[in-house]
Amino acid sequence: ALLQKDGYFVGHVGKWQFFNHDAEQRFDWHSIFDKPNHWFQRDGQRISAEDMAREDAIRFLQQRPKDKPFAMTVAFFPPKASGTSSEPGGQWEPKPEIRKMYDNVAIPEPYNHTHAFSLLPIFLKEPSTFATERWRQRFSSPHHYQEALKNTYSLITQVDDACRLIVEELKAQGIYNNTMVIFTTDNGMFHGSHGLAGKWYPYQESIRVPLIVHDPRMPADKVGTLSDDFTLNVDLAETILGAAGLKPHEMMQGRDISDLYLPKEKEGKTALERNPWRDEFFYEFSYLEESEIPSSNALVRKQWKYIDWYMHNHTQLFNLKEDPLELTDVKDYPSNVGILAEMKKTMTEYKNTLKEPGIGCKEGNHYFIGAPDAEPISSTKVTRSQFI
Repeated sequence: ALLQKDGYFVGHVGKWQFFNHDAEQRFDWHSIFDKPNHWFQRDGQRISAEDMAREDAIRFLQQRPKDKPFAMTVAFFPPKASGTSSEPGGQWEPKPEIRKMYDNVAIPEPYNHTHAFSLLPIFLKEPSTFATERWRQRFSSPHHYQEALKNTYSLITQVDDACRLIVEELKAQGIYNNTMVIFTTDNGMFHGSHGLAGKWYPYQESIRVPLIVHDPRMPADKVGTLSDDFTLNVDLAETILGAAGLKPHEMMQGRDISDLYLPKEKEGKTALERNPWRDEFFYEFSYLEESEIPSSNALVRKQWKYIDWYMHNHTQLFNLKEDPLELTDVKDYPSNVGILAEMKKTMTEYKNTLKEPGIGCKEGNHYFIGAPDAEPISSTKVTRSQFI
C-alpha cells in the first residue's frame, strides 16, 4: 500500500497462502497459484510450477505501465515438499532432465541422524509431532534421504534457471541497473538434521535462510561480498521502502539492510557508526496444537543461543562457535551459569516489552521480533527504484 500510494505498479506471482479473497485490493496485477504443487495444467499442457511463475513474472514485466516504477514479488512453490507420500523422494517432482544431473551424485548426511535424534528433548521425539512424522515419510532410510535431497536439489536448480531468465528480461528491457533484486526464502528446512523434517523449531537449519541483494546503488567494493551480520525477514519491507525513498510504517520492526553497505554519512558518521547493527535477535513460534508443533522462544547471538520451550518448562543453551550443529546442550555446565542467567533475563525483557501495546519496536540495536538470520551478497546506481 505504501508503494502504491507513491505511484508504484505492484504485482505478485505464485504462492499466496493468505488473503486470497482480497488480492484485487492488494495488487495492481497478480497471478496467484491456487494450490501447492510442482506441476500445473496451462492451456492444455503440463507445466512446472517454477516455469509458470517465470512466464507470469516476465508477462508482468512486459505488460506493466512503462511510465511507472514497479514492485513485483515472485513466490516460487518449489523446492517445498508436496503431499504425504512415503515413497523415496515421493514428495518432490522435478523435471526428469534436471533430475538426471544428480543421478551419479551421493549427498552426504551431516551426521548420524539417529544419534542426533536421541539428544533431543523428549517432547520433540514424540511420534505425534509433525517434524518426526515427516522425517519418517521423507528420510527414514538412506535411500529415502538420497532421493529426497536429489529431488530437492533438482527443484532448486529449476528455480535458479527461472530466476536467471527473469533477470535476463530485466536486462533486455534495459532496466536491470535501475532495479533492486532481492532473493530469499521464507524458512529453512531440517532435511533430516536432528532426525527431523520440516521447520518450526529454533535450530539453525530451520531459521537460517539465503539472502542475495542486487542493489544498483551498492559501492563496487561491496559487490559480491559476504556478510555474517544478522538480517531478519522483518528487514525486507524497510529495505525496499528505503530504496524507494519512503519512510517505513511506524509499526514496522526491522531495519534497512542497505545500512550494511551504503555509507549514508551524516555529520561525519556512517549509518552503522551512528547506530551499530543488531548483535542478537528474539525468535518466537507458537502453535495451537502443542502435541503437533511444540512452541518455543529463542534468543540468538553469534556465539550463544538460548531456547525456551515454555510449554514444557524446558530450556536449552548452545555454544554455536564450538557446536554449530547444536548437538550438545550446555545449560548445566557450571562455567555457563553467568551467560545462562544473563540470556534468560534478556529474553524476559524482550517478552515483557512485547506484551506492552504502543511500545516502540526499536531500542538501540535490539529488535523485538525475529526469524531467520542470513548473509547478504550483492551486485551493482538508482533514480527511481524498482523491485523484484
